[in-house]
Amino acid sequence: MVINNKKMKIIIIVLTTLIIGINIQAQTQTDTIFRMNGEIILATVTGIDEGSIQYCYPYESFSNSINKSFVYKIHFISGRIEEFSSTRNVSNVKSCLDWEEVQLSSIPSEVESMYKIDDVSAKSQGNSTMSSLGKMQSRTLNKVKMQTAMLGGNTCYISHQNTESAAYGKTPSVVISAMSYTSKKVFKREIVFGKYKSSDICVLKTNKYNIEKIHHKSISYQISEDMIYMENGFPRIKITFKYVPMEIEKYTIIYASDTVIILSGIYTSRKSKTTFYNVFLEKE
Repeated sequence: MVINNKKMKIIIIVLTTLIIGINIQAQTQTDTIFRMNGEIILATVTGIDEGSIQYCYPYESFSNSINKSFVYKIHFISGRIEEFSSTRNVSNVKSCLDWEEVQLSSIPSEVESMYKIDDVSAKSQGNSTMSSLGKMQSRTLNKVKMQTAMLGGNTCYISHQNTESAAYGKTPSVVISAMSYTSKKVFKREIVFGKYKSSDICVLKTNKYNIEKIHHKSISYQISEDMIYMENGFPRIKITFKYVPMEIEKYTIIYASDTVIILSGIYTSRKSKTTFYNVFLEKE
C-alpha cells in the first residue's frame, strides 16, 4: 500500500502528539523531589526513613536513594508537600575566599548525594622533634580545606590520615588524603555571556599554607557560549590568562552570577607539584 505525502504527514503528527502526551502524563503522575542544589527529580517516592529517601523513575522498578539532608521538599502527586530541614548546614562556598566555610567529613553517607570534584591532599613535616603535632595537623587540615574551596567544593571528605609523632630522632609529620565535594554546581544557564575583566587572581602553591593574591594588570576578556563545554557534569571554559601558567588551557566555572564568574584552574609540574588558581572575572 502506497502512502502519499499528505497521509504520511498526518501519521507523523498523530504519533508525535501521542509521544508528547505520554511524556506529559508520565510527568504529571510522579512525585517531585526538590534538591538543595536546585535540581528537580521527577519520580515516585517509595519510602522515607531516618536518613534517606527512596524513589523509582517512571517505567522503572529499580530503586534509587538520596540522602535526606540534600532534599528540602517533596511535592507528592496527591498535592501534599513535605519539607525537610537539612541535618547538615552546608555552606555555599563560592571560591578560595570562603575556605573557612568548607566542612570536613569522614562519614560516607554525608557525601554520597553530593557531586565529586577531585582529589586533594596535604602534608606537613616538623622542623624538629619539638614541633607541635597539633599545630601541624591543624595546618594540614586547613590546606585541604583551601584546596577544596579553590575547586569550588564545600565539603572535604577525609579518606586517609597518617600522623607520626617524633620518635628516634625523626621529626613529626601529618599526611592527609581527601576528596572534595560540592552540593551546588554551576549550570550553564546561570552563565551570563559578554565582556569581562579580571579583578583578582588567587594562588595556592604546593609548599605554602596560605592563599596569595597575584598582583596583575586587569585585562578584558570576551566570554562567549562557544567557549563553554561540559565535562564530567561540570561547565568548563577554554581560555588562557597572562598571569597564570599558559599550560592551563581550561578552567572549571565554580561560580556564576549576573555580574561575576569565578574560575578554578590547576597546574601540575613535571615533578607532580600541584598549584591551584582562582580567577575572578567581573562583567564590564
